[in-house]
Amino acid sequence: MKLRAFGNTSLRVSEFGLGCARIGGVFQGNAKGFVDLLGFAFDSGITFFDTADMYSQGESESLIGQVFRGRRDQIVIASKAGYSLPSRRRWAARVKPLLRPLVRLLKIRRDQLPSGSRGALSQDFSPNYLRSAVEGSLRRLRTDHLDILQLHSPPVEVVERGEWLPALEELQRVGKVRYFGVAVDSIEAGLAALRYPGVASIQFTLNLLEQAGAEQLFPAALRQGVGGIARECLANGLLVKPAAEIDLKGYCNSPEQEQHRERQLSQLRQDAETSGQTVLSRALQYPVSVPGVSVSLLGARSIEQLRGLLLATG
Repeated sequence: MKLRAFGNTSLRVSEFGLGCARIGGVFQGNAKGFVDLLGFAFDSGITFFDTADMYSQGESESLIGQVFRGRRDQIVIASKAGYSLPSRRRWAARVKPLLRPLVRLLKIRRDQLPSGSRGALSQDFSPNYLRSAVEGSLRRLRTDHLDILQLHSPPVEVVERGEWLPALEELQRVGKVRYFGVAVDSIEAGLAALRYPGVASIQFTLNLLEQAGAEQLFPAALRQGVGGIARECLANGLLVKPAAEIDLKGYCNSPEQEQHRERQLSQLRQDAETSGQTVLSRALQYPVSVPGVSVSLLGARSIEQLRGLLLATG
């Protein structure tokens, strides 16, 4: 696993990191499997772990803290704050040890639950909330600092107002955060974040189906010495699954978008066949080749999945 500089920071990161949104949760498997997965990732050379306080109601952070206690200085932890969990999800987090075996016994899937049962997420980027969120993350991660704290998907108007900046600067000043950045959902929000000199990282979607970040955002980050984090590098599984297993209705918002994705995937399969490569190997090569990308995130639920992805990186 190659190491890369992370922008102009002092951090060195593995070119592939582990996206930890799938680590934990009552629908995702047992905790031991996740512990083994995190250990396997580290043993395979991955040193960058991207998580958030809301992932699996905090369990993602807790498992990372459990696995890397005692070797904290050997990894880079990037977490996020800005979403506040509804009371139903906070309750689920407290009773998760009881819920997990029940879910397995009854073979309940997440998509079988009515959307209202989970409660609606809200966002809060106020200084008081951000400070409180960081304290919670530090407890779960069993550490005294975050290497990178990211605002979690703030709307562009929130980024532009900059009311979050003094809180992040204060957290950095007292040593609870080494660097801070923004995980954005739009090019506009990313470019707005890059206007602040203290921003050290930008995270955005980048894959063979969604290349807009490569045209403007990541090159702009490179020019400013900001570390780039590419997420959804496999398009939420579209670039991994065999064609026969893909139902685009679950990925698209309209028939027009479905048709567009089908054309893209068909072209990618033809190109891969012509070049003698697989779609997966081309998909993994793409984000690491984009100027401005310091680390590309892989998502996996098991050692077997992650092993397959790492083998495909060549």
